[in-house]
Amino acid sequence: MDMTAERKKLFIFKKMLLFKPDFYDRFKCIASTCTDTCCVGWEIDIDKASQEVYRKVEGVFGDKLRANIEDGHFKLLPHDRCPFLDKKNLCEIYRTLGEGALCDICREHPRFVEVYGDIMERGLGLCCEEATRLLLEGEGPLKFVTEEIDEPEDELDEDDEEIRNEVLYEREQIFGALADGTTPFGESLYTAFGITDENPFAPLRNPRDLYELLAKTVSFGPDWDKALACIKARLDAAGSSTIEDQGFFTDTESSRLLAYLVYRHFAKCLFEGHADGKRNFAVFFWNIVRLFTRELGGKINAIKILSRQLEYCEENMEIIESALDI
Repeated sequence: MDMTAERKKLFIFKKMLLFKPDFYDRFKCIASTCTDTCCVGWEIDIDKASQEVYRKVEGVFGDKLRANIEDGHFKLLPHDRCPFLDKKNLCEIYRTLGEGALCDICREHPRFVEVYGDIMERGLGLCCEEATRLLLEGEGPLKFVTEEIDEPEDELDEDDEEIRNEVLYEREQIFGALADGTTPFGESLYTAFGITDENPFAPLRNPRDLYELLAKTVSFGPDWDKALACIKARLDAAGSSTIEDQGFFTDTESSRLLAYLVYRHFAKCLFEGHADGKRNFAVFFWNIVRLFTRELGGKINAIKILSRQLEYCEENMEIIESALDI
């Protein structure tokens, strides 16, 4: 990949530079008004600092805290429910001790952070319906806010910094193609991913291939099993007929979703490889949610359930990205 010296300078900074998507700072947990909860279905690890705080809490609530901690995580109730989630889906720790007493994962989720030398990137996981809503409801192409921050950088040697700059430059080209409002969306897909009308599922061949790859992943639970069965039922009913886009996503929503998936995953090829697989993952994910929106329960739920099944399982991401790394 050729880059001019001038272009390379755009990714060389004296201070840590923070990137975040245009909707990041508007996020706030909607708590009990959420139709889902991140306090069910996940193992909740407790960082050592929080364990020390909980060890010192006095009274009945302190006893309850310590009785429900085992091997560095909360002991989940039946149906994998956090023992501190009340009947209104509110957190007892938050209500009793305040936000500052939450363990790191509860305080930060669904936020994520990646660091590439002197560049830090923050975002919100799409397993959260409020994060997904903010992404889809944004006006126009996805944009990113940048600011200098006082954070220690991860040192990169000269060769690694050169590779990082090339990867970020390639990612910028994808962002630019998806944000180009002067061309039809189909042309933007071709420029960004090489996708054409003749082969919209590249590098796979057809919707059946999408399903078969999904079926190889490890299930996170009954919700996913039901969703996958619905996808299979629609494919079986269609037979040799073409599976059509269900028309729920606008071009702007599709563009923002694709750009965001590239933002979250593509630069990780610096550590994990699978550059083509990580780029193609964005199109794979988008194809699933646009083709099977109804089977997955609507736009927001489709993204949320697919994100939970894939993005939050290292084993599943390895399966998908390896298959797409063509």
